[in-house]
Amino acid sequence: MTWHRTASQWFNLPADALWGVLADLRRWPDWNPAVAEASLDGSLAEGAMGRYAPSHRVVGLLHRRTAPGFTVAQLDPGHSIVLRQPQPGGGQDIAWSLEERDGGTVFTQRVTLDGPLAQQFGLTAGEPLVRGFAAQCARLYRLAAPASPIATPDGAPSGPLTVIAGGTGSLGTALASELVCSGHDVALLTRSFKKSPFRQILWDGRGQGEWSDELGARGRLNIVNLAGVSLDRPGTPENIAMLAATRVEPTRALVTASRSWNQPVERWVQQSAVGIYGDSPEPMDETAVPPADAPGLAGVVRDWEAGFDGAAAAHSIVLRTGVVLERDAAILARLTVPARLGAGGALGTGAQWFSWIHIADWLRVVRAALGLPLSAGERPLELPDGVVNATSPHPVQNRELMAHVREYVGVPVGIPAPAPLLRAAAAVLRTNPQLALESVRAVPGVLTAAGFEFHYPQLAAAFREMAA
Repeated sequence: MTWHRTASQWFNLPADALWGVLADLRRWPDWNPAVAEASLDGSLAEGAMGRYAPSHRVVGLLHRRTAPGFTVAQLDPGHSIVLRQPQPGGGQDIAWSLEERDGGTVFTQRVTLDGPLAQQFGLTAGEPLVRGFAAQCARLYRLAAPASPIATPDGAPSGPLTVIAGGTGSLGTALASELVCSGHDVALLTRSFKKSPFRQILWDGRGQGEWSDELGARGRLNIVNLAGVSLDRPGTPENIAMLAATRVEPTRALVTASRSWNQPVERWVQQSAVGIYGDSPEPMDETAVPPADAPGLAGVVRDWEAGFDGAAAAHSIVLRTGVVLERDAAILARLTVPARLGAGGALGTGAQWFSWIHIADWLRVVRAALGLPLSAGERPLELPDGVVNATSPHPVQNRELMAHVREYVGVPVGIPAPAPLLRAAAAVLRTNPQLALESVRAVPGVLTAAGFEFHYPQLAAAFREMAA
């Protein structure tokens, strides 16, 4: 029995710059916060012994007291390291590899556990090491290239500053890391400073202030506005008002600021959601007219988009995004926990449509909207201003989604949840059953017309990547 997780990131750096950090195991905690400390007996060589301790208070204490040291099982200087950590009845391999590609380097991290307790140790020992991979990579980039942004010979950044509002969430972190690792200048607008590998600018998300003056003085700006608390909460009037306020107020603050700056924002990506189409069992592309009076979440998204009116931007895209699938996504936990307990059957009728996009494709869409190559080695793809549906071309019905969830967790059968039972469970779990029971069948008409090629157009391929 095995458990494994693999993730990769392209860096705009030569391999030797990254190797200089990876090969010094004492610096492992500097880029992976799941590791509290690491040491190696002697120099890095095959057969060398060392120790590491997890940061988690309980697991770390247990590990220090009971776990044997690791061995450098494989070493290809400049290219790869494999650390072998014994576990009861098996072991854990932590592998890092570097491959020069497309003028930079692809860093791959793979954690594998084998033995009869592989699944249990995977959750307690393996999962923390791979969680938050995007932020790990941003830290690794900072260590390998402290003067991070791509610069002109005089040291000034050669491109615009990309400002991400709502950048501390999962999407913002993934995007910020993608841009930082590509060598771009990035800053997050945040309401409170947090421990982060990214530059942060303080704002309140409502009014003007020093943040606006600082950005206005910069000159060349891109903005990606992802601000807004999670939609996954009960649909009470108070929550609906909060969902709207945390989206509309930051958007209006940014729009107002943009009108005061000496030059327009070069490219503005305004996050939105496919929920604006309401309960839509028929395919909805960007030409579909959203309902003008839909209540609940559709009304929140409608007000959100209206708040963007009047933004001073040379190019702007409103990104109506489906559910973004990635290994650390909150929705995946919502679905997999009951599925592991045998409750992974269809929700409601199972016929409602689910619009989704894999995180890798969402990042490529945002890069296109920012005028950047879709990824290393790919060409830029210019998207027209206006609304863009950021969804896979193949939405699925809930019964198909749940079948993939059951396969993902390795539980072949699941008890279905009729709508009344789901509503009762949602009240206990403090979530919104509307998210699961309404159909949203959005399709990416603009992306398709522009020639955008999805890396993960089918849900099966997306789940295979998340399970890799």
